[in-house]
Amino acid sequence: MLGIKFVVSLGLFYIYTIHYPNRSEADIFKYFDDSEVVYASLYDSPTNFAKLMLEYDIDNDYYFEHYLQHMNNWDRMYDTNVYNDSRTIIKFNAFFRLFSFGEFHVHSLFFCFLSLIGTVALYRVVKKMFLKGQNLLVLLMFLLPSVLLWSSGVLKESILIFALGLLFLALDKLLHFKERRIPIIAILLTLLLMVYIKFYVLVAFIPAITCYIIAHYSAWKKWKIYLPIIVGFGLLALFSKHIPPHMDFVKILEGKQEDFVRLAEFQDAGSKFELTDIDQSFFGIVKVIPEGILNCFIRPLPWRANSTLSIPAVLENLFVLGLLFMGISQIIRRKVSVHHEHMNFLWFSVIFVLLLYAIIGVTTPVAGALVRYKVPALPFLMVVLVYLLKDTKWVSVIDNRLKIKQ
Repeated sequence: MLGIKFVVSLGLFYIYTIHYPNRSEADIFKYFDDSEVVYASLYDSPTNFAKLMLEYDIDNDYYFEHYLQHMNNWDRMYDTNVYNDSRTIIKFNAFFRLFSFGEFHVHSLFFCFLSLIGTVALYRVVKKMFLKGQNLLVLLMFLLPSVLLWSSGVLKESILIFALGLLFLALDKLLHFKERRIPIIAILLTLLLMVYIKFYVLVAFIPAITCYIIAHYSAWKKWKIYLPIIVGFGLLALFSKHIPPHMDFVKILEGKQEDFVRLAEFQDAGSKFELTDIDQSFFGIVKVIPEGILNCFIRPLPWRANSTLSIPAVLENLFVLGLLFMGISQIIRRKVSVHHEHMNFLWFSVIFVLLLYAIIGVTTPVAGALVRYKVPALPFLMVVLVYLLKDTKWVSVIDNRLKIKQ
């Protein structure tokens, strides 16, 4: 599998080389190139390198003149994030340069390995849920085109998949196998990594995982736990500006949308589309959430597929929607048998996917970016869809024909 991911990373390298002749605008190159400045500081002084990696005491003229002004992405033109996550990926690349000697494809291999670890870790947690459909699950978790492509490059998504998978494996050991010290350390480290790599993913993750943990220790029906907790988090987000430390979540979301719209206009993004403005009222927020979720499921629209790169994304969306409609049909016809021990993870996955889709769907006005940003949610979505369809005849036929060696 690592070999497949590395080959895909070479394809990603080729795509970015062709479509982004200016390396400073290509995501897989721009952070890699900036990392050379941080790495070079090691030869000036190990102290300088350590301070840049830790962002400690660098807000002065010396570090600006020698290092910061020579990087294009240490600071960003438009940014309302709690933390500038571009710096994290720059520092990851700077660390990997200690072993890669500046060879880009070695970095690709490192990132492929990280994302593979995360996917394997998540699969180890969920495979016990599948007496049927296990081979199809492997195929979709590891080889769904957008997941395979965007988690096989020098990109934040590779690190996110690593963090999410490792976190769930550690949490599973903590909750079900009563292991303590190592899982707790792993959970804290992966949560910290999510803070610094994609904060909005953590925002979607925290309510869902809170429900998951509470539901694990409760005998109540899962919806009776998830529904009030999610509503509570929603109200907390809506009125966060009135609650210490007065972090206005809605204002941050609105600012993120404005930043992305301005950036899309500045770069004249080819797959740009209109977003409904975020209104800070209760009904204004409720109104845009369905639109955001729908954007993630259907964009890029088939009739807006004006490039060869968007066609695979359109086909994948149609495939996922097909699975979703068949899964919902199974529920309506009451042909889904759900073991009570599996219900909690299914509820978690649904809530996490919907929350993440809502956040990125209301803030991201570029279909090409949406395809990539929703990657961390897709393995969880595949678990839900395969579970809903595992008892169907066609899944059994596919499973038998795949014959993937576990």
